[in-house]
Parts: sequence; C-alpha cells; structure tokens
Amino acid sequence: MKRFFSVLLPFVALAGICEEVKLSDHAPIPPYKVESKREVFGLCEMIININGQLVPVYASKDFIISGEMFSYRRQITQSQLERIKEKVIKENLSKIETLRYFSYKPENVKEGRYFYFISDPDCPFCQRVKGKVKELADRYGYEVRIIWYPLPFHREAKPKAVAHYCENRTYEDYLKDEYGQKQCEEGKKEVEKNLRVLRTFVRGTPTFVFPNGEVVVGANLRKLEEVMR
Repeated sequence: MKRFFSVLLPFVALAGICEEVKLSDHAPIPPYKVESKREVFGLCEMIININGQLVPVYASKDFIISGEMFSYRRQITQSQLERIKEKVIKENLSKIETLRYFSYKPENVKEGRYFYFISDPDCPFCQRVKGKVKELADRYGYEVRIIWYPLPFHREAKPKAVAHYCENRTYEDYLKDEYGQKQCEEGKKEVEKNLRVLRTFVRGTPTFVFPNGEVVVGANLRKLEEVMR
C-alpha cells in the first residue's frame, strides 16, 4: 500500500545533498537499484527499485521519508515515477518481444508499424479504451499486439486470459468480452511467463510499448495518438 506524505519545506540550496545520503544508515532496506536521484526542496529524492517495485524516498543525511511528495496540489513525485517507468520498460523491450501475443492487423497496416498493448481482461481502463485503440490502429495503420497481464486483484482475469490463448481467440472477441472457457497447459504456461517477465517492470494496465522504445503508461489516448502520428 502506498503511503502519502505532504512535505512542506522551504527551498534550501544544499550543495551535494544526494552525496551525503546513505539510506542504510536509517533503515534496513533490501537490495535495491537507484533508478534516479535529484535534489527537490532541499532533500534528495531517490527512486529505488526493489525487486521490480519502484519506491520513492526523500532523504537528508539525518533521515529518510518513504512516499510521494505533494506541494501546492502538485504531485512532485508522480511525473518522475512515470519517467522512470518508461525508462525501465524501454530497457526490457527485448523481454517483451519474447512473450505471446494476439494481434489486430488493419488492412492498411504499414510495414514495421506495431505496438504492444499490455492488458488485463478485467482492467476497467483497458475496457474503456480498447475500442478506441482499434480505431487509432485503423486510422494510422498500426498492428496492435495484445499481451495478457492479468493483475492479481482481478480474480477472474487469469482464467479468461488462459482461455483466450487456449481457444486462439481474436481482438474482435476481446472487444465483445468473449474469452472462452477452455483451460489448457500451454495457455497457463504462456500467461505464467507473461506474469513472471512483466511483473518486474510493468506496474499496471494498460501499458503501450512501441518497438522504438516509446512508452505510454495508462489510458492516455491523447498521448498514444501523438506517438502514432
């Protein structure tokens, strides 16, 4: 569960504050990778990666605070988190390309134009945009490659994804919420592989990934269209 902190501090120019921070001095932290580090309002903001989970912390040499920062109704942390998510996904593009997908391919598709649509059968945001994604693919000539990533809190999503793979269902079936019923070993293995690979760097659905490394996180159709133009 995320913890949110409202941090209201006057800006103080502290040279090299991030060089003074040692997280291990203040809390027992599992092995981690620092994805980004910058000074914000006199503190060192660090986005650390712990087993695929991005955790923001704000620290000085005397303390650390875990959570997101807000200032005058602005989400200071969120924009940086989105940039880091995109960076991590770009670094793992080759892994995404090994996963099973089913696709929608319009007649006017242009060679080399495709993107991955990482989706959950029961994701409400995916449901909201899946029809519009098809319209954009038709308009701009893109193949849509859908990879199932059923989230753990959607209990029926995983068997739906398995059945869709087992019965070789299509994008049209997805639009009509027709996933089938069959549960086969091959489908289970494919979905498990998706979960195993994606959980280390994909934090939610929908996520759209282009072969040039462009990433759109969330149901941001405006940004998706900008990338497709």
